[in-house]
Amino acid sequence: MLDCPTLFIRKYTALICVFIFGLGMIRLSAETLELGRVSKPTTPEVANETVASTPVSTKPVGTDDVKSDITPTKTSYRLRSRDFIRVGVINENDTVIERRINPDGTIDVPFLKQLVPVAGLTITEAQDLLTKRFSRYFKQPQLIIAIVAYAERRVYISGYVGRAGPVTIPPEENLTLGKALSIAGGIQARGRRSDVAIKRLKPDGETEVILKDMRKIDSGDEPDFILQDEDAVYVEDSRF
Repeated sequence: MLDCPTLFIRKYTALICVFIFGLGMIRLSAETLELGRVSKPTTPEVANETVASTPVSTKPVGTDDVKSDITPTKTSYRLRSRDFIRVGVINENDTVIERRINPDGTIDVPFLKQLVPVAGLTITEAQDLLTKRFSRYFKQPQLIIAIVAYAERRVYISGYVGRAGPVTIPPEENLTLGKALSIAGGIQARGRRSDVAIKRLKPDGETEVILKDMRKIDSGDEPDFILQDEDAVYVEDSRF
């Protein structure tokens, strides 16, 4: 058996080892925690700046009055009577107006104190025309024309069709006779397909009647006929 002094020394030594081991573990935990804090990614601070959650607008200053509630247009689209448009010079708010194009194809531009003919022109052509007019008052004016609302264009279908009535021509698109008749429910069995009449008002105020054979159009022997605003299509009774 071990004597008492020896047993006491061994117990004391064991306690010292446990104490030293515990201190080592505590120090290791502290270093690990400190390392975690150091290695944690931080967001760099930028003086006097706020990080935005939405894209920053790149709209040029001074274009607030040429708003975004406009209808995108094709470059080939030509302005029509009754189109509702917005016109203005960038950074010159007193020039910005909204006008419906008059039946004669002009718009009233109060700043210019004159009527300007724009119907029949593309957006680019109209902008060039008005830019020249505004150049009398501004140096290199940047002019914008945008369509707020298209003029409604319609044709009228009557006679022996499924559903007689007006058919709207889509904005910036053409409407053919075949498509219009299809929208109207097609020609009835007793309707005359060989002589579909289109009544059209000419610029001189007179009315012309155009006859089209839908049998040839359906077979591809003739191209489909493009209708114009205010055309009146009539399908007669084939029994007469």
